[in-house]
Amino acid sequence: MKAKLTILLFVCSLLSLAQTTKDAELKTISGFIYHKNKPLKNVTILVDKTIRYTVSDENGFYSIEVKPNEYLTYNYVGLNEVKVLIEDITKTLNIDLKLKSSITSIEHEKVVNLGESTFGENLSNFKAIKIDPKKLNPNATTITQALAEKIPDILVRYNDYGQEIIYLRGKELDGPTIWEIDEVIFDFPYPIYISEVKDLLIVTSSEFYPQLEITNPLIKVSTSIDYKKIKNLNYNNYYFTKDHYYSGDAKKNKFIESKYPFLDKFNKVSKDDELLSIYKNSYNTDKNLTNYHFAVFNYFKEEKVDKSLLLNVLSDFEKFTDNPEDLKAIAYNYQEINEGLKAIEVYKRILKIRPKKRQSFRDLANAFYEQKQYKNFLKTYAYYLQKGLKIDATDVGAIMSSEIMSVYNMDLETINSTQKIKISNPLKNEESDVRVVIEWNVSEAEFVLELVNPELERYTLKNTSSHNPALIVDQKEKGYQSKELIIRELNPRNYLLNLTYLGNKQYKPTYFKITTYYNWGRKNQSKKIEVFELSEKNKKVRLGKINRRNL
Repeated sequence: MKAKLTILLFVCSLLSLAQTTKDAELKTISGFIYHKNKPLKNVTILVDKTIRYTVSDENGFYSIEVKPNEYLTYNYVGLNEVKVLIEDITKTLNIDLKLKSSITSIEHEKVVNLGESTFGENLSNFKAIKIDPKKLNPNATTITQALAEKIPDILVRYNDYGQEIIYLRGKELDGPTIWEIDEVIFDFPYPIYISEVKDLLIVTSSEFYPQLEITNPLIKVSTSIDYKKIKNLNYNNYYFTKDHYYSGDAKKNKFIESKYPFLDKFNKVSKDDELLSIYKNSYNTDKNLTNYHFAVFNYFKEEKVDKSLLLNVLSDFEKFTDNPEDLKAIAYNYQEINEGLKAIEVYKRILKIRPKKRQSFRDLANAFYEQKQYKNFLKTYAYYLQKGLKIDATDVGAIMSSEIMSVYNMDLETINSTQKIKISNPLKNEESDVRVVIEWNVSEAEFVLELVNPELERYTLKNTSSHNPALIVDQKEKGYQSKELIIRELNPRNYLLNLTYLGNKQYKPTYFKITTYYNWGRKNQSKKIEVFELSEKNKKVRLGKINRRNL
């Protein structure tokens, strides 16, 4: 009883979480609708399950009243419908409508981890497994789907042509599987009737077939047809194109000061005290300009000014805003410049504003973790569970599980056994060469994350409403914006992490925080935090290079 009271008093005094949100109040959402970068008029915007609707004007502008947790749908003949879940902080939604595709999109129905963001998480760790073809589902649409139903370690991905590509869980960084069908090597299989399969073997270790000289997992199939003897079969259709491999198209993310005319006044000024004086004298005039504080912060950072100037700008922004998206970006920047205690105070504010969101708890707990305040870390999660929230198989659930297990594995004397939280999440990561956590501050942000292995094979994760609408809805409903990538064993050569930003339906940029942990869960664990401001759409940006030098 005493322990529960301590937890309650800790959180209540620290976080003031007694407030409740009133979801019933109508709020105004506005924005512009575009098609191919041109305003689109006569688009119907409807609040689902109500009679409330509006139509965009000749400038593509619209405005409509809506409640949090309702859906807005955007409809225009010949263009794809867009559906958006409204959140408590949603104000602006700029929508880009696209042409309907003539190709039917294929989605994997069975999604255990919605974000599908864990690399290197072995479930069975087999080197070879033989499958009885008679036990495959004869009604499966493809041999790929039949295998996915049979073996939980198989992950199915689809390229832009709707072709099914298989990765093995725990072997994603080795690239997609190679197929050997009737002694002919393919990158993905041509259509095979399941009834024609005689033998089927999945190999994850090259020691079984060293003569092939491939590092990818192999699916070896022999059929009763012997397809290699069939004439007029175009084998070239079943090999990867150059699109499946990294072409070196990721660019370094650069801060472009010309986007912000209000920065001109700082040009040709090199002394810190002069920069600070100009900033202070113009602050009241400029502070309401879009992205003003972060633009000044990034400019000062590029100029390598004294840290006190950076703290001055972030502190002013803290006082200026109550927007949780802005506050989260402020906390990101505090963490990047090693001001973790200031980040804790900001995350506390966010939790007061959004006490029902899972990311709010995780961010505060993680900030405690980084400052080695492990008791506060565990108390935060204890209260999280008392509120009825869960640590489940979502992206943020995997992150929470990994970090809780990391604290326990430290075996600290300060952690009382009664404080322990039971973790049954199979996606938790207790130890690995590298753990990367990607977080972003705007829930509407959409992007494609790309991991490139040393053989330049691309593995992509699409965080977009068009490719994975269930994931986007889950992120909004439960309140999280984060992914965890695990590399259990690093290849001696480089891995690349790239990101293509697709926008956030607002006027301001999205801020991404990339935390790379080396030797995760080990005594020599270390980390690096980098913050990226992204605003330019459809540009692939290099987030980082991962190699063994930091191990």
